[in-house]
Amino acid sequence: MRHRGIRALALGLACGLLAIATGPASAAREPADAGHAIGHAGSAAVMLRLLPGSIPETSILPDLAQLPSGDRPFDAGYGLATTQLNTNAALPYERSIAQATPEGSLFGDVETPTGGFLVQTAAPDNAEPTTERLRAPDSPADALVSVGDTTATVHARWSEDDGPCVDTASRASTTTDRLAAGSAIPTLPDIDVTDLPLPKNARAAGFRPDGGIGTLGGLLSGEQREDGDGALLRVPDGFDTTSDITVVDAPASDGKAVRSTSTVRTEAIELLPGSPLGMTATVRREASLAVTATGDTKTSEVDFEDPTITVTRGDTELFTLNGRNRTKDIPIGVPTPALYEHTKTKLAPVPIVAGAAQTAKGTRLTLTGPARRAVTDLFVLRLSVGGLNQTSAEMDSPITGTEFAASARLLDVQLLPTRALADAMASGQGDVAGLPYDVPSTLAQYSLGEQTAGALVAEGGVECGTIVADAPSGNAVPSAVGIPSPAAISVPLLWVGSVAVLIGVALLTVPFRTPRRTTPSPVPRE
Repeated sequence: MRHRGIRALALGLACGLLAIATGPASAAREPADAGHAIGHAGSAAVMLRLLPGSIPETSILPDLAQLPSGDRPFDAGYGLATTQLNTNAALPYERSIAQATPEGSLFGDVETPTGGFLVQTAAPDNAEPTTERLRAPDSPADALVSVGDTTATVHARWSEDDGPCVDTASRASTTTDRLAAGSAIPTLPDIDVTDLPLPKNARAAGFRPDGGIGTLGGLLSGEQREDGDGALLRVPDGFDTTSDITVVDAPASDGKAVRSTSTVRTEAIELLPGSPLGMTATVRREASLAVTATGDTKTSEVDFEDPTITVTRGDTELFTLNGRNRTKDIPIGVPTPALYEHTKTKLAPVPIVAGAAQTAKGTRLTLTGPARRAVTDLFVLRLSVGGLNQTSAEMDSPITGTEFAASARLLDVQLLPTRALADAMASGQGDVAGLPYDVPSTLAQYSLGEQTAGALVAEGGVECGTIVADAPSGNAVPSAVGIPSPAAISVPLLWVGSVAVLIGVALLTVPFRTPRRTTPSPVPRE
């Protein structure tokens, strides 16, 4: 987690690179120093990262092994909304930028084509926002993540008289119809559960699930389904992301401050949808992140509201995640011979999830007492909320001052191996293709509701006037686009350098996972 504070600054750098990517070859001389403020915010419905070397040749999804390149990971973000304010930008249309896209991917250091995105720039000012319905294009990551259509809205403002001091200088939002992720676990060899060299009596001899470990013994479908059944997680009612930057009154001062805000919203997240063992994570309080820079380190602040999520199964409340209880482990395992001795109900060949088994009739049986403990856990589904990380850094260009940045998320879903699985995969006993195998410390990670925000204001606060040198000749946006600045445009994401945008969002929101040899085990059973 120590890397996340550094990566929180990446979005600001990305936005700067974005502006460079959109600039014409012949720009006029730079404007006079004006405004003294920079802000950036980013929001994503879900983020996915695949590390180099994490997908074996015997994976259930072997084609995904081609996505990471060399020592570069593969990153994909969905429902991306990013905003930038830079009062000292060299070109007028770089001062305020708002953009939204349904999907963006990064192959190592090569961006992938996407279906399009929506962007608005200022100056000149845009009186009204622009909204468009976009569809995520086909992507190599479709085997893992499926999203519906995305409604994107962008609005970039700049006042001729007051510069950035308008109601909202930059705002971008996305609404994704539906989302499902994790139909398989590509970081594991596609071998049967019965072929795992587990210790004697660690698995009942009669337990023969239909799926291998790449589908968690059949809990996952192994392929994307339109309704999302058989996925690790599903967001049935869609996901909203909003990023905005405003100039506000500074606290205890007559000056002005920049506030960058990221908000993510959804009603419920289903875990293992379509299974009798599935659970529902209901969002009781959404996550909101705001960074305010006043030009004074004493009054600048990071404000974050921890989300509250209640996880239920049927009518039973299992636990609640909030600012006081941020993490919960859900064990997934196979029955031992003792389990069948403690229950008279005929069970289906499906792994045990959080102390519940699926019966042969397709119903759910809650295990108690000795039966609950008669399970060998192979996986842990770890749920975490919040994860606020904040940092500050002294800057001397383009503005001298302290930049404040922060990142957080609504819900982080990680699939981890237990010691029992790691030992079995590493032993290599028997003649099983794909073994021995060094299990990665994290098998899968989906970050839902990623948030980042940052702001930098020079001493004295934001200046609301505008002092600009001669504007560059020609259209206010690059001539290759051929449309006037006030219009929002829907073009391939490559036009503005998706690498820069994704470095800002993806590197921040999906943490680097340095391989470690200590494999987590689930918490003791109650």
